[in-house]
Order: sequence, then C-alpha cells, then structure tokens
Amino acid sequence: MKKTARVIVTYDCPRYCENCCNEHIGNVPEVKFENLLKYEELVITGGEPMLLAPRVVEMIHRLRANGYTGKIWLYTSCIKTARWADREVLKEVDGITYTLHHRPSQNDLRDVRKLNKFILEKIYPWKGKRSDRLLIDSRCYTEEVLSIIGLHETGEEHWESVRPLKWRNDECPLPEGEELVFYDLENG
Repeated sequence: MKKTARVIVTYDCPRYCENCCNEHIGNVPEVKFENLLKYEELVITGGEPMLLAPRVVEMIHRLRANGYTGKIWLYTSCIKTARWADREVLKEVDGITYTLHHRPSQNDLRDVRKLNKFILEKIYPWKGKRSDRLLIDSRCYTEEVLSIIGLHETGEEHWESVRPLKWRNDECPLPEGEELVFYDLENG
C-alpha cells in the first residue's frame, strides 16, 4: 500500500493568492477512483475543495463504502458551517488544515470564528482529539485577529496547532512520502 496521496479535486479557488502553490505544480497525474483506495492516507485539497463540498461528502462516503479504512484529511480555507455539506465533511474527515489568508475580509474572520466554535462544540466532544490545525498568514497573525476568531474565548485545546504561516516565493515541495494526484471530482 502507498503512503499518502495529496488529492487535488479541483483547481478552482476564489482566493487568487500571490505565490499560490498551484502556479508551480505543473502537470499532475490524474487517477481513477479505484487508485485512491491504494493509499494509507488521503489529503483532499485543491484549489479549494469546499467549493465542491457536496461532492467531497459523496467522495468520502464512496471511499468508506468501498472499504477504505485509511485516514482522510482536508486542506481548505473556505468552510461555511451553516452549509450541511461543510458540516458533514467536518464530521467525516480525520482532521483539517484550515488556512486564514492575508487580508482576511470580515466574512473570512466570521467564518473562522464559526468554525472554531463548531469544532469545539460539535466535533471535539463527539470525536475527541483529532488533527485539526489552524494556519494564519503571518502578515495577519495578531492578537486582534486571534481575539476576533474567538481563540481568546475558547482556547486552543481542540486545535492540534495554531500557528503563523509564512508564504514562500518559490515552489511548494511535497512532504516526503506524499504523491500529488488529480481526481476530477467535478466529472468523476
């Protein structure tokens, strides 16, 4: 069995970040659904995978229905806890890495606050400690932002880590043992 697949499910993203890793990745091999079952861990990413949240839910349910017992992670910057599919994804994955980007809007900050509260109240008690990580662009990692998103009120015990993220100006190397693949969630 292979170790980890970082699975791009869409290249679409509403962020248009300067120095986005997707600008540097080149051709990514497309895989069929059956090949995803050959990995110990899957990291669902994009673009922004939560633009296709109902499809992500279907993908996870299909993986489990086909006997997949490995870990499933989600990398995202766009979770709206008011949407049923987003809540379902949060319940189904083994953890998320959520990134708050530079120059967050009031809606971005409100969404992170709601996510923080949702994980603390709805996920953490139900599933126990998971591997949820919150990354905040180092250019906006301030006490004010931490307060706005509710970390001063709730604490951080339900997050495995909360840390600043420094954007790189070069290619984004994959961690050792990971393969980057594309699964066409929109047409697959």
